[in-house]
Amino acid sequence: MKKIFQKFGLLLAVSLTAVTFNSCGGDEPDKPEDHSMFITDVFEFVYAPGQHARDICSETEMQNFIGPPVRDTHLGGWGGFIIAGFNHNVPNVPGMSDFEIFSAGIAPEPGVVFVMMDENGDGLPNGTWFELRGSEFENPKTIRNFELTYFRPKNNSSNVTWRDNQGNEGELRSGHGGANSAHWWWGETEGESITFRGTRLPDSHVNVSTGTNEHWIVPNTIFTWGYAKNNQGTDFSRANNRTSNQFNIENAVDENGNSVHLPHIRFIKIQTGVFQQAGWLNEISTEVQGVRSLHFTSTSRSAKRPSATE
Repeated sequence: MKKIFQKFGLLLAVSLTAVTFNSCGGDEPDKPEDHSMFITDVFEFVYAPGQHARDICSETEMQNFIGPPVRDTHLGGWGGFIIAGFNHNVPNVPGMSDFEIFSAGIAPEPGVVFVMMDENGDGLPNGTWFELRGSEFENPKTIRNFELTYFRPKNNSSNVTWRDNQGNEGELRSGHGGANSAHWWWGETEGESITFRGTRLPDSHVNVSTGTNEHWIVPNTIFTWGYAKNNQGTDFSRANNRTSNQFNIENAVDENGNSVHLPHIRFIKIQTGVFQQAGWLNEISTEVQGVRSLHFTSTSRSAKRPSATE
């Protein structure tokens, strides 16, 4: 089983100038034998500030994403992402879903999905990313080319602060379990700030309580399809005691929002898409449990990496 673990440095995913990572140590956990219908390679993982930061070890989170769904990979708050790949091309079959992304399927915490072909045949995600269109693609509150910088808390009793490229700034406030958000800063990050870029989706949760106790829901009029960890989507599946969202490569769009035809894809990027703190729920953060090709056949097991034109 081939596994590639890289912590930073790939393409458009995140600006990490002056940011390095410490190893969290420990041995890799044992995993069941891999199957090429599932993800086999993880290339990059970066956790964005969130309530689980102190428990996040990058090696473990990346390992969790390989093979059949077993446990969560936590992406953290807006911008957190993982980049992974198959050891074969997943074909774009007209009119059919092509792959599925597993999650625990609890409350919707939508993640944006990007795909890439192995354009030069070298087995690395160094080509062009294409976003997969979802139900909120045309929503006027969706912001493309969104950029968000998080700043390290000044001390253990301070909050993580942030500034975006829309002229806004603020701080992350813990909704429960802590007087501040200092512990939301990922321990593997060194440096005073970290910047993410991507698509910001509209707020997903609404407090519908009329009393003092918060009651947060996701309205059934939004996030109806096209996002990871979205159990209210029309693309949500509960087959074989596994919960997932299914995706069609035909929904790929370029950086200008124009539809593109990809004959197949090799690589997938999933990124937390909502920048919202929903009261006691804290940050809306995407957790996923791996990806499976829906067109896997025995011929897909070839050790040869086909080029983008094959």
